[in-house]
Amino acid sequence: MGEDGVTTSTDARYGPEPTKEDVRTEYDVCVVGSGAAGATVAWLLARAGLSVAVVEQGGHVTADTSYDDILAAAESAWVRQSNGTWGKVGSPWTTCNVGGGTVFYGGVLFRHRPVDFDPERVLGRADLPLRWPWGFAELEPYYTAVEDIIGVAGLAGADPSIPARSAPYPLVPVPVSPEGAAIAGAAKTLGWQPFPTPLGVLTDRYRGHQGCVADAPCISRTCPVGAKGDAVNRFLTPALHAGARLFAGLKAVALVGDERRDARALRCVRIDTGRRFEFRARQFVVAGNAVQSAALLLRSATPRHPRGLGNSHDLVGRGLCFKLSEYLVGYGYRAADGPPRSEVMGLGPVSTAAVTDLYEDPAAPGGLGGVLYEVRPERTYRVRTNEQLLRIEALVPDEPQPTNRVRLGPGTDAHGVTDIVMDYQAHPRDLARLEYMLGRGEELLRAAGCTVVVREPSGWELGSGHLHGTCRMGTDPATSVTDPDGRLHDADNVYVADGALLPFPGAVNPTLTIQAVALRVAHRLLEDRFGAPAAPIAALVSPRGIVVPEQRSSAHPAVLPLG
Repeated sequence: MGEDGVTTSTDARYGPEPTKEDVRTEYDVCVVGSGAAGATVAWLLARAGLSVAVVEQGGHVTADTSYDDILAAAESAWVRQSNGTWGKVGSPWTTCNVGGGTVFYGGVLFRHRPVDFDPERVLGRADLPLRWPWGFAELEPYYTAVEDIIGVAGLAGADPSIPARSAPYPLVPVPVSPEGAAIAGAAKTLGWQPFPTPLGVLTDRYRGHQGCVADAPCISRTCPVGAKGDAVNRFLTPALHAGARLFAGLKAVALVGDERRDARALRCVRIDTGRRFEFRARQFVVAGNAVQSAALLLRSATPRHPRGLGNSHDLVGRGLCFKLSEYLVGYGYRAADGPPRSEVMGLGPVSTAAVTDLYEDPAAPGGLGGVLYEVRPERTYRVRTNEQLLRIEALVPDEPQPTNRVRLGPGTDAHGVTDIVMDYQAHPRDLARLEYMLGRGEELLRAAGCTVVVREPSGWELGSGHLHGTCRMGTDPATSVTDPDGRLHDADNVYVADGALLPFPGAVNPTLTIQAVALRVAHRLLEDRFGAPAAPIAALVSPRGIVVPEQRSSAHPAVLPLG
């Protein structure tokens, strides 16, 4: 123990503690979180020549780090349990590590549908506004930019529920698996239009990264060859090469202000030693995830903001959405080819076939259905000799409710930081929507030849990898937390850039949309706060990059090649 009563040894996963120079520096931007949103923001800002500090609670992931290791070390949140009691068993993280959940995700990268930006035309008005402050067309160039950086593999024009793209996918689709082919064939017999699942998995060498060799499961694993487009290898590492600084192992406690600024510093605590640090910056971007970002703002209460930063109208944390999901596993399907076997384990890409024909469906509760897509096994399943199994996931949106919220609990953790409560109960219509899609999913598997179909829970009730809606963007401060560009209505120099911004979660996996929104937030911040010349995002992410006037730091080049 040191003289101040804290541990002096440090955990190698986190790297060295910040130096005195690190905390004396006033950065142009401090980004909270290094996952899908935070890494994307840091990528653009650092390439523009700004001095950027990225603060991350988790540690670095190595090839030996398992998904279970990360989950075991992550903090839990208080949630309602199925028996009606409260338990500290919720998941307020996708994963807590450098790169966030993208390091372990399967790389499924759907775009949201146009109806997701204006669901009120189907569902009607609700207690919380569901309409985004801008539409699909506004986000389309940001989708295209993120897909280009990652190297998304897909087939343009194949998805029947999405508008035409402004550019083709960077890479051809991942080859369809035998299981995906069976699912697609069955979908066609039902009159649906299956298509290759868009994946952030390289099908060929791309910008210095090796293509997929399919020798390990994608889901819940790190990629051994870097073919999976996670936030570390596509965004964070290039940001660090451009001069950004990463500080891992630091829990963001609160944003602190002064008489001139709503936020002048981010107060943190080092996870392994308990030491306290503050990072000063001109602008702050909160991108921890929809649960962590809301909790940080609520913990940032001051006399000027007694209910928390951005919370003048008691909206921070409200509208929490998890997205409902469940897996269906079909047995008895006999493969047309392949060797006899008694065990099935998915290697390589997690999904190669998807169906969105039921996304808007008059027969579904409220007129909205969801998505069905192949999800290959991430564990070993036993099957009868020469049989295969087919596994799909049904995903549906949950309608935002003001009573579903993130709030602070009565207790504290080992560092004195207030516990998180995720107060959530699914709307009956959401539950009915999931049942409807599971029924259609079973119909699909039986059409493929499965004789037995069983359900496999996803655990969405306790939190999930899909977190949305707690710092909703909009034009009216009385009904939203941020403006359309992600800046808090009542804090001039604080932005939100993660899934918390989404007024409606949609049914598809949100990572691509979160990254596109984060890129848009960073773009607007550059123009509005740092005088960047107005330019389309395609120009900013080109190899020529962008130069921000009056650079404050000469420690790194203002323009770097796309990486």
